[in-house]
Amino acid sequence: MKNNNSTNKNSVIDVMITAIALFGGYITNTLYIFFRFIGLTIALAAKAFWEATGKVRKKVGRKLEKAFIFLFRPFYNTAKYMYIAVKKAKKDNGGKLGFKSGFALAGNVLFGKNGIAVLLVSFAIPVISVFFLFSIIAYASSINYAVKLSVNGNFLGYIENEQVFLDAKEVLNERISYFDNSIEIPAEPSYSVEQVGNIDTLTKYQIADLILGKSGVNLDYGYGFFINNRFYGALMDFTNVKDTLDGLLSQYKTNNESEIIDFEDNIRYDEAGLYLADSFIDEDWLIDLLTGTSKQSSYYTVEDEDEDAEGIAEKLNIDIEVLENLNPGFSDMEFEEGDKIKVSEEIPFLSISITRTEVYNKEDIPFDTETYDDYDIYEGQSRIVQDGEFGVNEITANVTYVNGVETARNILKVVNLKQPVTEIIALGSKQTPAGTIKDIPSAYEMLEWPLNYGVGEISQWTYWEGGYDGHTGIDIATSYGNPVFACADGIVTKVEYSNYGLGYHIFIYHEELGITSVYGHNSAILVHEGQRVSKDEHIANVGSTGKSTGPHVHLGVIIDGVYVNPHAYLNIPDGVRINLV
Repeated sequence: MKNNNSTNKNSVIDVMITAIALFGGYITNTLYIFFRFIGLTIALAAKAFWEATGKVRKKVGRKLEKAFIFLFRPFYNTAKYMYIAVKKAKKDNGGKLGFKSGFALAGNVLFGKNGIAVLLVSFAIPVISVFFLFSIIAYASSINYAVKLSVNGNFLGYIENEQVFLDAKEVLNERISYFDNSIEIPAEPSYSVEQVGNIDTLTKYQIADLILGKSGVNLDYGYGFFINNRFYGALMDFTNVKDTLDGLLSQYKTNNESEIIDFEDNIRYDEAGLYLADSFIDEDWLIDLLTGTSKQSSYYTVEDEDEDAEGIAEKLNIDIEVLENLNPGFSDMEFEEGDKIKVSEEIPFLSISITRTEVYNKEDIPFDTETYDDYDIYEGQSRIVQDGEFGVNEITANVTYVNGVETARNILKVVNLKQPVTEIIALGSKQTPAGTIKDIPSAYEMLEWPLNYGVGEISQWTYWEGGYDGHTGIDIATSYGNPVFACADGIVTKVEYSNYGLGYHIFIYHEELGITSVYGHNSAILVHEGQRVSKDEHIANVGSTGKSTGPHVHLGVIIDGVYVNPHAYLNIPDGVRINLV
């Protein structure tokens, strides 16, 4: 039994060895076929390339052969000549070379027709010619021409051209302008063009220093301070002035990495050179000048006859928006005699410009308005079906400020955050019933809004405009207790209370208009029958008495004892919301 197990084990191992051997053979044959294919492909490609370039190779070979012969023919001829000369000399002397024949042979080898000397000369001449050519080019390139400058008969040096002297004269004039041209330094130039070597030419500043140095006036070395090319004076050291200027700029710096801050004026303070001794200025005086103002703020003193912001703006001939920027809250101020109103800002001696990239939202993108005919509303009337809403854009812009006041705005990118919502208005197309309206065109829009301007919203139209059946007035919803005002001058003809109708209500007859206005649902009555009232006089308080579902003013209009649609007679303020219930 044991022997059988051993035999089976050996059989399994033999099978595994055989399988591995077969697999190895398969891999080897595969690699052989693969590399044989690659090798044949490369060989065929090389053969095709060799055949295709046969003509080219022959031409290149002939060219190389000619070049080789051209280069080495002199050596070949010389060697051949030496061999023939030696052979001939031996033959002439019986196969031996004596002193005399050897000397003649040497001379012939060195200086013969194809001797060594000829070989050397044939190579030396081209080399010497090339060297000579390069020497000529180098010499020609080293030749420079410059303008020789003399001023007042004194040689100063060389300049590139005459413009350099003209620029130097401007520098000179800037340095002596401190004296308001009271000192004149003559500078009469003379020019000549000369050939020079590699020399340094003078700059305009060096020329100015040389002219000043030869002028005979008292000079000192320092730094000129200029604003917009105007010379303010010279300094021994500009360090403190530089720190002051840097400080003026730094006070406007924010965390906005895009900002560019600089002076509006062109300022130079590091131009070193010779300056008139009397032009040197006190450093503290200059710093006080630079940090001061060129114009103080100005104010207007309110007078007794000044009533409101618009009147003051008109009197001063200044836009009210400008005064609002200078005096926040100006439009809503209550003025008293002696009050001070700023009319202009102070202007610093040095104006500073800041340009930075800003991102902000613009929330008043206009909306469109659409209308359609509504046959449930009587002709001449309308109602808002959908309120329009402004859109919102995100704006990226480069904004420039000078002394903190915006002077330019360059929009770089606009991203829409919210699309505008179109306003939809229904236009009445229903024919008005005959005999329901008595028309007085002269009274159109002559009734003022019965509440404070812009307060309240229209919550219900008359039945002529789609309101509920029998509703003869316009309902204006507002807060309980708000004041109710007379819509026009007139006389109170009725003050009553109706538990099932208008509650506490008032009738006012307007003689000049020929109509009667009605104010219903009040919480308190402040007038009595027979009392004459003026337009905008406080006559009642808003309430919800009578048949009412909330605080509001019921405003009606009567002509010849007949209720009519008050819409045409009421001056409805812009922006009053319509929110029908």
